[in-house]
Amino acid sequence: MSVKFEMDGPLAIATFNAPPLNLLNEEAFAGFEDAIDKAVAEKARAFLTLAAGDHFCAGAHVTENFGKRTGSEGHRMINRSFATIQRFERLPIPTVVAVRGMCLGGGCEIAQLHDIIWAGESGQFGQVEARIGTATLLAGGARLVARVGLARAKEMVFAARPYPAQTLLEWGMINRVLPDAELETKARAYAMNLANGPTIAHAVNKALINAAAAYGVSAADALTIAAAPLTFDTEDMRVAVKRFAEGGTDALLKGMTFKGV
Repeated sequence: MSVKFEMDGPLAIATFNAPPLNLLNEEAFAGFEDAIDKAVAEKARAFLTLAAGDHFCAGAHVTENFGKRTGSEGHRMINRSFATIQRFERLPIPTVVAVRGMCLGGGCEIAQLHDIIWAGESGQFGQVEARIGTATLLAGGARLVARVGLARAKEMVFAARPYPAQTLLEWGMINRVLPDAELETKARAYAMNLANGPTIAHAVNKALINAAAAYGVSAADALTIAAAPLTFDTEDMRVAVKRFAEGGTDALLKGMTFKGV
């Protein structure tokens, strides 16, 4: 099984499970698709992606994926893949990935689909597709622009080399770097906290931020007017407002309990 799936309460967890390199091939991608389907069916409130072994994903299985494909066959493969990656990006729940070791090519593209990227100190990220004379086939280059800016996105794609996690933390691609030994435990705890949060508010906020990144602040403003008031009808907001009214700021700072409805 190249991708394992489990539910831990409200948290969906997908684990790439073909060490040592967890290469991305059709089986692995299908396993990721299946994990998305299961998370939706189980009404997950957050999604965490992990990988077995020392490396998250060293990239595509080059010979298996590209060895005998023509351009028209590649077009069909990529077209199918985009339906999945765009669906994942639009999931109305927070998504988190924890990366150790190599995260190259398709692995780096999978990581960038997530809302939050945490890395171990061993993390090495890169869009290395130019080394085999191809483009960033899952649009990792395009997604780098929002994360690291135009100039650095071009640098990464043209250089086609790995960059250490600390560098990409400084550039803004990833959110946090931790010791490898602590990474998975802390990422699970963080993702579980999101899964127990105000799910509808998270969904609206995620959509607003994505709209601003893709279409600008005016589009996000329009979406705010249309979607943000929906939170007023949620039990989570009503209970939180009542808690504030009764206990003041201290009641909010002591921690909140949300049902996701």
